[in-house]
Amino acid sequence: MAKLVVMLRVKDGMFFVKEWLDCFEKLADEIVVLDNGSTDGTYEALKAHPMVVDIIRTEGYNEGRDKNLMYEHARMRKPDWCLWLDIDEIFEPGLTRAHFDKLMSSKMINKFAFRRFHFIDREHFAGSWYRLNYSSGHDRIMWREHPDGHFQNLIIDSPNVKGIKGLKRGTNFRLKHLGYINKELVDKKAEIYRAIIPEKEDIFQSMYLQGEKAIKWEDDRNSLKVIMLNNLLSTIQLTHIVPKVFRRIKKMI
Repeated sequence: MAKLVVMLRVKDGMFFVKEWLDCFEKLADEIVVLDNGSTDGTYEALKAHPMVVDIIRTEGYNEGRDKNLMYEHARMRKPDWCLWLDIDEIFEPGLTRAHFDKLMSSKMINKFAFRRFHFIDREHFAGSWYRLNYSSGHDRIMWREHPDGHFQNLIIDSPNVKGIKGLKRGTNFRLKHLGYINKELVDKKAEIYRAIIPEKEDIFQSMYLQGEKAIKWEDDRNSLKVIMLNNLLSTIQLTHIVPKVFRRIKKMI
């Protein structure tokens, strides 16, 4: 059976620690953590969990540095597959390790991507056209480990792994992004971003989900409503993929 190592970079995430661990202790083989200077008990809570096999600490905000250091430590655990997520991101409750084992048994696919829904509160996610378009992009990835894998060396906004070649497949596995439900945490994140990129105030304001259409979340991933939404998001994604394919073909001929 393939070995899945989950990576977590975190600072002051105590608000989400329990439910994050409840989720990933059922899915991961091992968890590697990089703590960027927590003072709220996050470090201690994660270190005490038996599935956290390695936890390292850094100071000063630098995403690229931290994620590459975290990845180096994850590689020491000899993973077959890797997954990086934030502390405020958990998978829908219906997913089990068996679902992930089925993905990781593939001989052809090197990257599996997951949809991420941005929650307004515990029961509703943001349903504006802009946010659904964002969700359709499958912006979190599980990848087959390869020496070329790395994160961009950027102080801020170094999201997904780079350098993993081969086929990528989008899935209907849903991630619940809960970070926006706590205004105090959003304020703290906005202040960190302002200190680094003060010219991008529009990005900070978008964190607050003002005026968003609220859609009720359903845990039953096989319900008609969820299936219809997944079909809609697949259609939205195709509107982005098809033009890109034609542009690449045009360059080749």
